[in-house]
Amino acid sequence: MKFIVNAIYGCIIGIANIIPGVSGGTMAVILNIYDSIISSVTGIKKHFKDSVLFLLPLVIGGVIGIVGFSKLLKYLLASFPMPTFFFFGGLIIGSIPMILRKSLQTKFKPVSIIPFVVFFGIMIVLSFVNPSESNTIFAQGEINFGILAFLFFGSALAAMCMIIPGVSGSMILMILGLYATVLGAIADITENFWNSCIILIPVILGVILGILGGAKLIDLCIKHFPQMTFFAIMGLMVGSLLSLYNNSQFSFGLQGIIAIAALIVGFGISFMFGSEKLKAKIESKKNNKKITA
Repeated sequence: MKFIVNAIYGCIIGIANIIPGVSGGTMAVILNIYDSIISSVTGIKKHFKDSVLFLLPLVIGGVIGIVGFSKLLKYLLASFPMPTFFFFGGLIIGSIPMILRKSLQTKFKPVSIIPFVVFFGIMIVLSFVNPSESNTIFAQGEINFGILAFLFFGSALAAMCMIIPGVSGSMILMILGLYATVLGAIADITENFWNSCIILIPVILGVILGILGGAKLIDLCIKHFPQMTFFAIMGLMVGSLLSLYNNSQFSFGLQGIIAIAALIVGFGISFMFGSEKLKAKIESKKNNKKITA
């Protein structure tokens, strides 16, 4: 029974991870398994059996969630790009207050503005890279070592960010211009198995490296430089909004109205999942179940 429950949790986290702006880490916090995931990953050498037994159903569920949801997202990006990108933007904006709360849990230090400005600037520069140009190479199937290396290191970075509650790994992939490529490879794996594998193998290896190595690195950054770390994350998130806007090719009209409505809906969903009140309600229900049992 516990295996099935954890597999369901993994499926929920997997679906969250594939939506830019929605954090799998946040979903793990809401499901009250975030600390267990981090301790299992960082302590996998010391407690190999227990860690594997806990992580395995989460991984299985995560794969099911990612593969099952990828086709829908690919269709939405291809058929309704403007509302879809605005929905993603709403998700990002809605998750910023939670990151801000985390960054201000300690007394504000002006030096924390520096990482925000640096990472915000990086995202602004990246946003002016033509997304169609960055994706043409993948679409034409011209795979070379440089592209495979970019997929590997980009996925490692996304996986490291994915560990942090409030930060979306798929959002990082989108910022790097890799999201459509990875999503397409997952969605088409049954129809175009070998081509998908060529793209997904470096992605999977990068994710493994990012999670194993990133868990410890992120844990150290948050423990020793929490405010600067979260301000850097906010710089990434705020700066990514321009990239999403450029990708959406926004124009006024019916599609524009739908896009603005999608942004509001995305904001509401993300803000709700990042709400401390929601977490408190979930925790209260769990405690009441334990008392009843």
